[in-house]
Amino acid sequence: MYGRLFDSLVAGATVITANNRLARTLVHAYDQRQIAAGLGAWASPNILSWSAWQQKLFALSRLRGGSASGYRLLDDQQAILLWQQQITRLEADRSDMPFAQFARLAWASWKVLNEWDAVAASEWTDAGLTSDQQAFVRWAGEYRAVCERAGWIDSTQLSACLRADAESGLLDDLGKLVFAGFDEWSPARLRLFGALEQRAVGVNIHQSDEREGRVSSQGCQSADDELLQAARWARACLEQNPQQAIAVVIPDLSARAEDVRRVFADVWVPEWRLNGVPRGLPLNISYGRPLAHMPVVRAALGMLRLSDGRATFSDFSLFLRSPWIKSAQEEAAARALLEIELRECTRVEFALVDVVSLCAKRAPVFGALIDAIKGLAEVRERCMPAEWAVRFADLLQLTGWPNSTTPDSATWQTLKAWNELLRAFAGLSDIAGRVSRGEAVALLGQLAQQRLFQPEGVDSGVQVMGVLEAAGHRFDQLWVCGMARELWPSASRPDPFIPLMLQQRLQMPDCSSARVLDYTRQITRRLINSSDRAVCSWPLLLDGEELRLSPLVPDATAEFESANGGPALWNECALGLGDMAVLEQDSPPAFPAGVTARGGVSVLNLQAVSPLNAFIEKRLGAFEMRSPPVGINAMQRGNLTHRALEDLYRSYPSRVAVAALSAEERTAVLEDSLLKGLERLPGSREKFMQKLAELELAQQLDRLQQFLAIDLDRSDFTVASVEEPREVSLGALNLRLKLDRLDRLPDGQSIVIDYKTGRVNRQDWNPHDPRDLQLPLYVTVVVPDAAAISFAQLSLHGVGFDGVGQDDVALPGLRSPGKRPKVQVRYQYPQTDGLIETWDDLREAWAIVLLALADAFAAGDFRLDPRNPKSATGQFAVLSRVYDAGIGVFEDEA
Repeated sequence: MYGRLFDSLVAGATVITANNRLARTLVHAYDQRQIAAGLGAWASPNILSWSAWQQKLFALSRLRGGSASGYRLLDDQQAILLWQQQITRLEADRSDMPFAQFARLAWASWKVLNEWDAVAASEWTDAGLTSDQQAFVRWAGEYRAVCERAGWIDSTQLSACLRADAESGLLDDLGKLVFAGFDEWSPARLRLFGALEQRAVGVNIHQSDEREGRVSSQGCQSADDELLQAARWARACLEQNPQQAIAVVIPDLSARAEDVRRVFADVWVPEWRLNGVPRGLPLNISYGRPLAHMPVVRAALGMLRLSDGRATFSDFSLFLRSPWIKSAQEEAAARALLEIELRECTRVEFALVDVVSLCAKRAPVFGALIDAIKGLAEVRERCMPAEWAVRFADLLQLTGWPNSTTPDSATWQTLKAWNELLRAFAGLSDIAGRVSRGEAVALLGQLAQQRLFQPEGVDSGVQVMGVLEAAGHRFDQLWVCGMARELWPSASRPDPFIPLMLQQRLQMPDCSSARVLDYTRQITRRLINSSDRAVCSWPLLLDGEELRLSPLVPDATAEFESANGGPALWNECALGLGDMAVLEQDSPPAFPAGVTARGGVSVLNLQAVSPLNAFIEKRLGAFEMRSPPVGINAMQRGNLTHRALEDLYRSYPSRVAVAALSAEERTAVLEDSLLKGLERLPGSREKFMQKLAELELAQQLDRLQQFLAIDLDRSDFTVASVEEPREVSLGALNLRLKLDRLDRLPDGQSIVIDYKTGRVNRQDWNPHDPRDLQLPLYVTVVVPDAAAISFAQLSLHGVGFDGVGQDDVALPGLRSPGKRPKVQVRYQYPQTDGLIETWDDLREAWAIVLLALADAFAAGDFRLDPRNPKSATGQFAVLSRVYDAGIGVFEDEA
């Protein structure tokens, strides 16, 4: 397949490839050829990628005293950092500017300029430069000046540097050179090529053999269906002949990498979701992801970010659950419980010092790791990146990272890439200088984000790759996706930092639609000619638009046999694993007698809204994990209000006692209680929380004083109980309750009051559709002689009372059931439209509803109520399977 190239290698030539992928493929194919020839040992072939070959010549030039002898070569990441420094310095007044992103864009433009020998072009002196281009001129000038002073050169300038050595005869002994896989040659590379050729160095540009294979076309229903058909086709080809070279080329592979991986895994290993993708699968999906996204590296970077001494809860949670640190399995249960506890007692961001003692108490090994990280946080001096690299490596070793003595191949390659990254980071000392710990961690994370990483897969089997990676390859079977005329060729994207006239004069990449069309036509011809049989596919429909085959695909026939009958997908395999069986009704046992149900009245509230949720939470003990708040959450705010009113009315348990206090004395009592509560909040010592507490105190005091003004405007009352715990029996259930407040009036009437700091709705008490049964339960089994129930609302939505009871009770905001104007509360009997007319009838209806709910819960009712399907969504959806029930969860969104 690569016969002429291999003949050149045998003759002692060096093959230079356009990319690393082709170099690796050629090495593998050459080795297989030698094995097939019966050889047991052979000399390694001289195959290098273009970048590796240039670096080798640069080292040779330095050794021989050539043009490179006065320079130090910057790698690409060092060069990008240098660009970023100059842009940051020159644009210091634009703090909102994403300097790292602009540095990468400027570096890409700089590469093009050097490849096309356009750094000193006359267009740069024109008066018509855009503001972006003028900025680029300033940045490039500073970048060049710094490099000249320091004696640095970057990879974009190597061709010009090495051309001088070639012209002087320094490189005459390179031997025969064969260049393979290059779709086009930039002017700088052509000049280097020409200089070598003039010195009689044997140079040759390898041209792949033209093939007259069959080209088929295949329209697919959608972009996802196109991937599915390509995956099934590739598997069928491999099963037919495992020795074939089979490839699937996807132009937008980098953008769709995760979708491609998922679809191919579904076709090749239907059970991968349960067992993972096995090693040695004859499938290699060639896409690079940022090294920072690899799980083991993400864990390391997250750990180093914690060394700032502060943590976001998301970072801390990931580190806590990481399998890559010491004793991850041994302390797994303890760390899970620790996380649940931390969610209740931390904020969304916190200091490590605030949690280290709790961590040590709940999970000692993990607590020791946090203590070690906290130790690094105490290092305040600025150090060189090389010094930070050593400290970071020591910390990772101390935490047991990566916690694996026998990593698999992908993890081993990732760790190797991480070590290379640390070395590159250490090499930034001359450029970055001394940096703080936070700056060092941020810089290392930036490098990890910029460095693309792809574990080396198998070189045999099916290769899934992008268009450029396929350059120079030869295939027996080829499938090319995305060949729609609306997608191929793509739109031109001129470089915004380079004058358009300059780009078009030198015919730089993407400078015009005509340039893109010519290049795409060349790429298409190269792809088609690289295989005996090619299938070109395209989605028939994309975003509602009908697509057609690109006219760049030559002589395509429609004689392609669809692979729709190929291997079953994972869900099809799951359905076919066994026989269908009808499950017998598995009713849960009754609630044990004499046991107090957890959750108090919330048991009945949940049973009324969603029996399934009531069973999950109150019988199984499950609960949704809350996320830590940014500042003060609704629950904490409500607790502050409750505690302040409790403290006030415990000390002064009547209207007369409270009224006897001066306004200043009432404020002092409330303020003292609020301050004590605010001091107990997570992070209360931090400046942010102190400012937030100051604002919360003012807001709470204002609302509390508004409420007291309304409360004191009532006729006399006595507060009979405050936050009093009670135990009651209701049917088969025992419940533990806490009554916010019970008022006694001079005439002997009682009013049950519940403080609310959120929105209230008295219709939640309607027996026909109950949702909040706390107060109805109190007047049914706790205070059966109560004359009224009422919310005491203290929130943004209002301040005051809102309740229902007898019509002779003196309480502002109180209404009675029935049809009378102005005081009407329209409550209905369960399952009917019958109107409840009196307070006694309403309490009787509540008693019936509450007893029915208690008995249903005790009997183990766990229905998913079709009237309230959304109540079982969220974190409990995996248990409720509400999305599989087919009861219209999404009807409101249709």
